[in-house]
Amino acid sequence: MFDSSPIETWEGIGVFYSFADSGMVHFWFWIAVILCIVPLFITLNTENHHEKKHTFREGDSDSTHGVEKR
Repeated sequence: MFDSSPIETWEGIGVFYSFADSGMVHFWFWIAVILCIVPLFITLNTENHHEKKHTFREGDSDSTHGVEKR
């Protein structure tokens, strides 16, 4: 079972890179960068929104701290 490989020797074996010398490497790099940065901006926006909503304002009593009045 373990000796079922059709390759008997590794001499002369080359390497094939599918995206070498093409613009696809740069494309996928920038896609990865964008996919890492976008959630950071979304999180920052959400945190700022909730901080403004739950910040103690002058004149509010302690019982309404962080609760918007209707």
